[in-house]
Amino acid sequence: MIALNLGCGRRRREGTFGVDRVALPEVDVLADIDQAPLPFASDSVDLVYADHVLEHIRDLVRTMEEGHRVCRGGARVEIEVPYFACVGAFGDPTHVRFFTYETFRFWTEDTDQANWFTRARFSIARRHLVFGKLHRWLGISWWANHLPHIYENFFAYWFPARALQVELIVIKS
Repeated sequence: MIALNLGCGRRRREGTFGVDRVALPEVDVLADIDQAPLPFASDSVDLVYADHVLEHIRDLVRTMEEGHRVCRGGARVEIEVPYFACVGAFGDPTHVRFFTYETFRFWTEDTDQANWFTRARFSIARRHLVFGKLHRWLGISWWANHLPHIYENFFAYWFPARALQVELIVIKS
């Protein structure tokens, strides 16, 4: 099984190939994931981790297409990004984009967004809003994850989630 840890920095996951644009000891493959193509063969990867890296990507559509290209059909892509309402999403000057509960629906078939200019398709296996300890203790985390559309439209700025975790499955025709 081939697993990539995109944008690993100093925190490469065990059993993965660390990919980053900065030559650090944990980095196995030096590559800028914001610049296509990635140095991997098509249909060669089984698992991708992208932990707090996609918010730094200027052309997310192209990066998702490259991820789709290198992954086999059925491969898992596990993503964690800062949630758009979190102060931390705006606190880092290197962040160039923000993510909502709906962002990754863009690459699915069940979307009403204008996604016809990309062929990369994924199914969403799981989405989870990540909260701090107090929000979990008060039940806000449970409520927000069970009624995400109500939470996101009415309460996200009052009780902001810290991050969004998404698990995608690569669909190849």
